[in-house]
Amino acid sequence: MGLGRACCRSMAVMMLCASGVIFAQASASPGLMLPSGIAYDTAGNLFIADARRNQVFEVMLSGVTAVVAGTGEQGFAGDAGAATLALLSGPQAVAVAADGTVYIADTGNQRIRTVVGGVITTVAGSGVKGFSGAMLSTPLAIALDAKGALLIADSGNHRLRQLFAGVLTTIAGTGVQGFAGDEAAAAMAQLDTPAGVAVGSDGRIFLADSHNHRLRVIAKDGIITTFAGSGVRGFSGDGSAATGAALSLPRGVAVSSAGDVFFADSDNQRLRSVNSAGIISTIAGSGEQGSSADGTIAMLALLDSPRGVAVSSFAAPAFADARNHLIREIASDAKLYALPAPTGSTTVALVASPALTYGQGMLSVAVAGALPTVQGSVTLKDGSTVFSTTALQNAAAVVSTAGLSVGLHTLTATYSGDGLHGAATSSAVTVRVEVATATATAQSAVMSYGAFTPALTGTLSGILIQDTQKIVANFAAGAPDLSPVGIYPIAVTLSGVASNNYTLSLSAGSGSLQIVQAVPVVAINWPATAFAGLPVTMSASVAPATRGAPTGIVNFLDGATPVARGTIAGGIATAVYLSPATGSHSLTASYSGDQNFQAATSPVTAVSVGAMPDFMVAVQGTATQTVQGGAIAVYVLRVAGQPGPFTGSVSMGASGLPKGATASFSPTAVVPGSSSADVTVSIQTVALTARNGKPEVSFAALLLFTLAVPWAWRHRRLRCVPRAMALALFCVASSTGCGDRVFPAVASATQTSPITVTATSTNLAGATVVHTVSLTLVVR
Repeated sequence: MGLGRACCRSMAVMMLCASGVIFAQASASPGLMLPSGIAYDTAGNLFIADARRNQVFEVMLSGVTAVVAGTGEQGFAGDAGAATLALLSGPQAVAVAADGTVYIADTGNQRIRTVVGGVITTVAGSGVKGFSGAMLSTPLAIALDAKGALLIADSGNHRLRQLFAGVLTTIAGTGVQGFAGDEAAAAMAQLDTPAGVAVGSDGRIFLADSHNHRLRVIAKDGIITTFAGSGVRGFSGDGSAATGAALSLPRGVAVSSAGDVFFADSDNQRLRSVNSAGIISTIAGSGEQGSSADGTIAMLALLDSPRGVAVSSFAAPAFADARNHLIREIASDAKLYALPAPTGSTTVALVASPALTYGQGMLSVAVAGALPTVQGSVTLKDGSTVFSTTALQNAAAVVSTAGLSVGLHTLTATYSGDGLHGAATSSAVTVRVEVATATATAQSAVMSYGAFTPALTGTLSGILIQDTQKIVANFAAGAPDLSPVGIYPIAVTLSGVASNNYTLSLSAGSGSLQIVQAVPVVAINWPATAFAGLPVTMSASVAPATRGAPTGIVNFLDGATPVARGTIAGGIATAVYLSPATGSHSLTASYSGDQNFQAATSPVTAVSVGAMPDFMVAVQGTATQTVQGGAIAVYVLRVAGQPGPFTGSVSMGASGLPKGATASFSPTAVVPGSSSADVTVSIQTVALTARNGKPEVSFAALLLFTLAVPWAWRHRRLRCVPRAMALALFCVASSTGCGDRVFPAVASATQTSPITVTATSTNLAGATVVHTVSLTLVVR
C-alpha cells in the first residue's frame, strides 16, 4: 500500500483524501513528510511540493490547507483530469503564475505539469529521463520570469532550461558536469546538479549550482558569473563578500523585492542571504542538524536539510525544513515559526460607537494571536457586504465608518490571517448612522426672456469624497417656461445612490436666476411700388431673438420725422404713410418695448417713392393730312404711360372737325400699362361744290331758264316778262340746293381745320387726367 493511502487512514491528520481535500489542522503542520519546494501566489497563499507524499498543497493565509494535486499514491496518471485524482512521483518544486496557473516539477516522472482550473496537464518532459528534444532529467527547481517563461533546473542534465510558448530551450549549461564558464555566455558554462533557481525584479537569474557549492547569476545579456561561494565545500564567510564564502550543497533560492537573495545552504543546515552590497550572512540555523521548537531564535535554531526557499507577501523569508517535515518562517521578531499556525489561536475585537453621523466616526479592530507579531489585514462587513479592507499596523487597525449609509448596521471584522496566525472573526457590533448635512450654493445665472433655461450649476459642501460620484446636485429655478422678466430663486435637490445619507440646506450666498428683457429684431416691410400723393401701407415685423411675442407700439420715421405708427398684432405692426413725396426716403421702425422686450430700432431702410403715374398722347407719323371732300382722313395716335406704367383706361374725343365731318376711334379706349397702345383716328369728310374758283350752274336751272325766256317772249305780255325772268333767276340761284349747287365766285377751293384730340382718364388718386394732341385736316 502506498504511503499516501496509509496517511489517509489517519483521520487526525486528514479528513479527506480525494478531490478537494481540506486538512483539519491539529498542529502547525499539515502532516508533511518531505516538503521540498515552496512558492507564494500573488494573494499570499503558500504552495508546498511534498516529495514523499507525492502531493502539492495550498496553505491559505487563513490557515486552511487544501490539496492542489496528487492522491498521495506514487506514480504517473491523470493528465487532462482532476489534479487531485492524478498520480505524482516525488514532486520537488512548485511555482505559481500571476493568472493562478500552478507549475509542478514532477521530478520522479521527469515532467513539468500544470494545474489550471483544477485540471492537470503535462507541458514538458516525456517521462523518460534524458536529454533530447523535450526530455528532462530530474528537474529539481522551477521559477517564472517576468514574461511568464518557466525556468527549469534540469539537474540530471546539468542545465538551466526555459519553457516558453511550448518550446524548451537551454539557457545555461553545456550538459557536461563540472565547473567552468564564468564571465562568458551561460550556455557555454559547465554546471553540476543545479537545484535552485529564482528571478530578480531586475531580470537577473540566480542559480544554485549545488555540487559546485556556488550560487551563480546570469545577467540579462546572458553572461554567467559566480554570485556566492568560493567553490570549496564548507562553511565560512559570513559578514564578508559572498564570493569568498564556503557553501555546502546550496539548494532553494529566492529574491526579495529589496534585492536580497536568500538560499538554503543545505548541508550547512542554514538559511543564508546575500544583500545588495554582496555581503553574505546567516539568517537562520546554528549549523547543527536537528529540530527546534516554534519561537526559537532563528540564528540558534536546529535545522535538518533545508530545501525550497520563498519570500512571503509580508517580506518574510520562508523555507522547507525538509527532514523536520516543516515549512518555517522567520518572523519580524527574528524567531522561527512553523506554517500554518495552529487553529483557534487568533482573536479579533471590534469596537465602535453605537451612534454615528454619516461621513464621520471611526471604529477600531485589534487582533491578538499566539505569536507576538500579527500581520495581514482585516475586512469589515456590514451584514454580508464588505465595506472596508484595512492592513494591520501593530496588530491593530483604525477604520473610518464614513462609508456606512444612513440606518442601522450590524458590523463584524474578519482577520484574513498571515500564515502564522489563522483567520478569525469578531463578535457583531450594532451601530446606527444618522444623516449628515450638506450645503448647496447655487451659481447665479442670467437669461433673456424667451430663452430656454440654461444649465444651472453650483457647489456642494459636506459631501464625502467617496460620494462625489454617487450624488448629483440638481439645480432648478422656480420659473416656468416663458416666465416674465424678474428674479427667481434657485432650488437644489439631491439624487443618486448616496443622496439619502444627506439632508440639504442652501447657503446664505446661494444665487438666483434673473430673467432680463430680450432684444427683438425689427425690420421694415415696404411695398414694391409707392407713388407720391398716394397713402402707402407699410409694416414692421418685431420678432424675438428667442421666443415669446413682443407687444406695444412701433413708430415709423422718415429720417428724423415721425410719419406713422402702428400697434403690434401677431408680430406685425401696420401703418399708413399718408403722402410721401417723390424721391428717396430713409425709413426706420422704432419699437417702444414692453415688459419682456427691450426697445429696438430697425436698420435704416432706403425706399423710393415714384411720381404719380400719368400718360402721354403723341401722333405717330404726320399730324397734317389733306383729303378730298368726302374722303376719310386716318391718323395714328400712341398712348403711353409716363414716367412709368399707367393702368387707367384712356378714352378719346375730338373737337374742331370740318363742317359735316365725323370722327371715330379704334379702339374707343386703351390702357397703356407698362408699354403703350395705339389708337386709330378716322375722320369722315364731306364733298365741296366749288371747283377751281368758277360758279357752278346746275343743268336743271339752265333748262328752266331756257324754257322760261321763250315762253315769256311768246306771250309778250309785259307783265309776264319780269315774272319769267325772275323765275329763271330764282332757279339759277337755287341750283345749289337742288342737285349740283353753284357757289358764288367768292367761295374758297379748300378747307383747313385744326382738330384737337382729347385723351381723358382717371389716375390712381382718382383725379381726372386730360391730355390733348393737335391734328390738321385739309379738305379739298
